[in-house]
Amino acid sequence: MEVLQKQYAELLASQRFREEDLDPAVLARHIAALSTSPLLAGSAVSIFDLHRCEHAYESEFHRALFSDPQGVYTGVQIHPDDLLPVAKNGVAGMRHVFLRKRPDDSIRHFKLIREYRALVRGAYKRVTEEFQILEMDRAGNVWLALSIVNLSANQQPPYKLTSQLIDTRTGDSFSPLDDLFDREDILTPREREILQRIAQGCPSKEIADELHISIHTVNTHRQRILAKLGVDNSLEAVKYAWIPGILDA
Repeated sequence: MEVLQKQYAELLASQRFREEDLDPAVLARHIAALSTSPLLAGSAVSIFDLHRCEHAYESEFHRALFSDPQGVYTGVQIHPDDLLPVAKNGVAGMRHVFLRKRPDDSIRHFKLIREYRALVRGAYKRVTEEFQILEMDRAGNVWLALSIVNLSANQQPPYKLTSQLIDTRTGDSFSPLDDLFDREDILTPREREILQRIAQGCPSKEIADELHISIHTVNTHRQRILAKLGVDNSLEAVKYAWIPGILDA
């Protein structure tokens, strides 16, 4: 956990905010809209300020849901067996968003949906969380993130943590995130280089000529890429690799 906490802190520190770019009125408008929305009255809603590294808003229902049996708000306490993978997923999701080589407004369309167990009024219950970007500053830093948590409809064992990163524009999804936690270890530099050229529409012979290797070697790399990403063809590999940021957009 110490390593994950350090990486989490480093990811937050990697963003460079300017106070003058962050308008408090924008945050106030979001809070007003969320706190008065009848559609969210039965959901645990919160806004996290990545500049100040703190929650800027927690709904009344959020505080009630995660209170102890005596009504004392204890914050979100994740089941010990789920804590490490949830932390790992969270850091992985941040890496996929923050460390993209060509960050742009398209990351607004990414949504992280995950299920895990948390302490709800004194008992561990499975909850579903939807996590997405609410506001970015002019430099492209992620400023405000929205979390919406609901009790899962399925409370029966076995309890398995699930996590998906979804592009809401296309419906493409990537799961599970923790398989790509150590992103640099998934594909070798050569495999990423070849996959990038495949994404550009280059045939094996052209790739072989550009990289000064044999066609056989290119095709061997292709097969290894498919096996590592768990897909059947190069088109699926390109789509699969782009979502979490393995491949340049």
